[in-house]
Amino acid sequence: MKNNQTLKSKVLQGGIYLTIRQLMGVGVSLVSVLVIARVLGPELYGVVAVASGMLFFTFWTGKLGLEVYLIRQPDLPEDAPEQVLAFYNTMGVGLCVLLWLAVPLYSLFTGQTVVAQVLKWLVPVVWLEMVSSVSISMMERELRFSQVGLIETLAQVSNSILAVSLVLMNWGYWGPIAGIGLQYILLALMASYCYRISWRWRWRWQFIRSALRYSLAYCGANFIGSLKGLTLPLFVSPLAGLEAVGIISIGIRFSDQLGILRMVVARMSISALAKLIGNPDSTRRAISRGIVYQGLLVAPIFAVFSCCAAWVIPLVFGKDWLPSLYVFPFIAFATLINTVFNLHFSALYAAGHNREVAKFNLWHVGVFWLACWILLPRLGVWGFAVAELVTVLSYYSIHRSLAKLYGSPNYWDGFCLIAATAPALFAGPWLTPIISLGILTISYALLFLLRPRVRGIPAELYSAWQSRSVSTSP
Repeated sequence: MKNNQTLKSKVLQGGIYLTIRQLMGVGVSLVSVLVIARVLGPELYGVVAVASGMLFFTFWTGKLGLEVYLIRQPDLPEDAPEQVLAFYNTMGVGLCVLLWLAVPLYSLFTGQTVVAQVLKWLVPVVWLEMVSSVSISMMERELRFSQVGLIETLAQVSNSILAVSLVLMNWGYWGPIAGIGLQYILLALMASYCYRISWRWRWRWQFIRSALRYSLAYCGANFIGSLKGLTLPLFVSPLAGLEAVGIISIGIRFSDQLGILRMVVARMSISALAKLIGNPDSTRRAISRGIVYQGLLVAPIFAVFSCCAAWVIPLVFGKDWLPSLYVFPFIAFATLINTVFNLHFSALYAAGHNREVAKFNLWHVGVFWLACWILLPRLGVWGFAVAELVTVLSYYSIHRSLAKLYGSPNYWDGFCLIAATAPALFAGPWLTPIISLGILTISYALLFLLRPRVRGIPAELYSAWQSRSVSTSP
């Protein structure tokens, strides 16, 4: 019990500092998106969205899950970081060459030569991200979340400053592309400095084969889920055009940036749940509590933005971006549902039940792509919004998988939180900010009145912050 309390304290304290630094980065990122989107407009911003979407998909899949192996493997060999780094050096260079040769195929498939030109310049970033991920994974293994948050925020801020500067100098979509390049150069340098790993190119196949046997099971399931990230370049772009890509990507960007705190909990959960794997009761309680933690970090922010978006988007971005106002609540709601089940994925991964996650991802992505294929040509951006709602029902399968292993978590607080958020979230774009914020205030007042455990979470976070302050004081 004492070990569990110590782990909980470390996770909460590290998470608070990681959250603060993430929020700083999000603030700068949102300002940069504001400027870039307003200057470029939906179509040119769509070029950036398609190119970066392809890049991030490569990030998720190209590392073959070895960075998660470094975090989760209980008995990690002493030279494991050096071996993975050496493998990523070789793999990264080979992958960059392959991507460079494959870019013309994308141009041939979509007819969008301008996107293909941009992708060629982003190819080296793949290798930089692979290299930096080794040091970052080792820091996360040691629960050094505050350092991870710091270097990632500094890199992201540098990206935003360069991208905005170049866009204002009439560089067009090349400004954000240059910003992405600078971000990952700095990330690789800072990560290597904070966690030094001997640089080498040669690796032992015996070790890599053993590590891949562990990581590919995770990577295979994750690969299927990450296919959803290709929806914009493979479905929205050919079926609805680059302008629709720009509008939808802004909605996704708002959802991702405003919901960045859910990723704080999700990232820490990989390390934390791996240490609870032998205790089903502790795992179930952690998931039940984590559902509400993540919901409170995300849901109110989504709802407040939706209530104010009718005023913010036309004023800040311009009238060309108004369609993103109506798409955002659907994307945000789907993100919120995903947030509720995020810890399910981490627990199943930690227990080695990767096949269950793969089944869910296959069902989820398949339904989403089918809905997009049917609805996008008929409804445009609204087709994407409806497709997001259709996929919500698929989460029942991941609940069943977790319940068989650990028992059913307590969802009541999480679902009450969603119920309190939904009215203002969906009504926000159609009502005045005062009315919609009034609805949100009343809903949350009832939530805190009727659900004492939800009411106690802010106090628990404050207590963790205070204990951190005491422990670091001289």
